[in-house]
Amino acid sequence: MLDRMLTLLLLVVAMSFTLASASLADDWVAVKLRGQVLQLVGGDWAKLQRGDVVPDDRVIRTLGNGRVDLKRDAEVISLGGNTQIQIKDRTGKRFTTVKQHFGTVEIEAEVRNVQHFAVETPFLAAVVKGTHFIVKSGKSEASVKVTRGQVEVSDVRSGAHVLVPAGQRITVTAAGEIAVTGRGAGSAQIVGPDGQVISGPAAGVNATVGVGVAGTNAGVGVGTSGVTVGVSTPVGVGVGAEVGGGGASVGVDVGGTNVGVSIGGGSGVSVNVGGAGVSLGLGGLL
Repeated sequence: MLDRMLTLLLLVVAMSFTLASASLADDWVAVKLRGQVLQLVGGDWAKLQRGDVVPDDRVIRTLGNGRVDLKRDAEVISLGGNTQIQIKDRTGKRFTTVKQHFGTVEIEAEVRNVQHFAVETPFLAAVVKGTHFIVKSGKSEASVKVTRGQVEVSDVRSGAHVLVPAGQRITVTAAGEIAVTGRGAGSAQIVGPDGQVISGPAAGVNATVGVGVAGTNAGVGVGTSGVTVGVSTPVGVGVGAEVGGGGASVGVDVGGTNVGVSIGGGSGVSVNVGGAGVSLGLGGLL
């Protein structure tokens, strides 16, 4: 009888240890830490210590001298100085979203067959199946630098997205401009929310293209150094191109009834037709 009770007790202890280990494996743990690192607990900031478990949706902030690595299994989230994030794990699914308010975050995501890891900033969102990349988020822009694998990055306002491979960096500004730089950036394709490719490779040509929908004017640019896309608030349509030393732009504005054409400096044309304005310049090519 005593032997049976001891056996049952050992089984209970073993099961408790297994469950605790499994629970810990699903949590993010501060494994490396230096400087000042804080966590928001009940509305107050408290120090985060090495070995602390970070609960879901907990706000973590590093000060100027603070650095911390949060680890779960083979995945690591590294925070640079002056950085603030929240980690959200989707209930019932192994999908992690890092909400990056500001600062620098480096991600080591486990390779899987499905997208399972995302970083969201005020200007862009990055989703991966498994890779290594660095996200920087500031007041006027956010960027993603890919060092291994591929990252799908989208403009959170316009919905335009691009697949960024290793060796490239993508930047999205507060004005909605997207720039892709780095090795092979000229082949980057920016895809609109409707699935249509709105930019592609154009060696030796820098261009901007804009389409206004419901008060939004979007622009796309392609050049030898990469691809740029811009979004601004005026209603209308704008198209621009720069070839060699020349430049061209076309714009459409809503409102007004004047019609006019003017040519100045031998390189520009502007037209207003029933509220639509068009300007074109070829940098002396005309």
